[in-house]
Amino acid sequence: MTLFGLLSVWFLMFGFVQSKLSLEDGLLSKADVKNLFQRLDALEESLEVEKQRNNELENTVNILKSNLENTKQTFEDKYAALEKQFLKRLDEERKSCKRVAEKTQKKKTYQNDWQRKLTTDSSVLSKHQRNHKFQREQKRLLVQPSQVPPMTVAFYAQMSTSIPEPEATGNHVMVFDIVRTNDGNGYHPSTGVFIVPESGIYVFSWSFRNADNHYHSTQLMVNSNEGGEIQVRTANASSITGTGIAVLHVNKGDDVYVKIATVGHLGPIFSDNFGRSSFTGWKLN
Repeated sequence: MTLFGLLSVWFLMFGFVQSKLSLEDGLLSKADVKNLFQRLDALEESLEVEKQRNNELENTVNILKSNLENTKQTFEDKYAALEKQFLKRLDEERKSCKRVAEKTQKKKTYQNDWQRKLTTDSSVLSKHQRNHKFQREQKRLLVQPSQVPPMTVAFYAQMSTSIPEPEATGNHVMVFDIVRTNDGNGYHPSTGVFIVPESGIYVFSWSFRNADNHYHSTQLMVNSNEGGEIQVRTANASSITGTGIAVLHVNKGDDVYVKIATVGHLGPIFSDNFGRSSFTGWKLN
């Protein structure tokens, strides 16, 4: 109950007592007494409304608290999954480096052994024999160097939630935060940007979904230059997914991302269980 309500009750009760005394003295009429009772009933109704408002506020606080706990748990789950994926990739890279180092060391040891053997034999052989033996040994040592496999670069990511209409504006960078593939570790789900790890020819493709008389144009960007653009326009009670594809030569360190065009956009961009917006790319070896 508010301070105003308490004061109102006090004044009303005080007035009621005074009215009763006045009535006994013959100073108040029955109409005045009836009016006082009506005011008391109105005050009781006001207090009941205040009580209902307090209950509604308490329910709202409980709902907000529950939503905050759910959001916190979702964030912790995503963080744990990303950490696990990073540690797994780090372990794979460490094992790969170890295998390459062991292979290089074995090859170096083999060549050193043969070199020492040739030096020892040459001290007891004639010039002709040394030349002949050297030629034969050289042929044996002419082993074709092993081919280093080209670096595999490929990524595929989806958007976990839709972009609401207030955010789906010009130059808004679309962040695809669900990573399905990220060989080469070039894609960054926190920003939606693919940083090229190795120069070459790449294939890029992106898609997004519109519905219900909405339309959008999206652009594939390489740094600040456009690499491709598509527009999707839908009719009433319909849903359409548009897909763009581009084959581009990009250099190591370039930023490749998808953004909403500065013009030609209306409504949200959808990404849910009925169809997810996505971004993918891979290097042609």
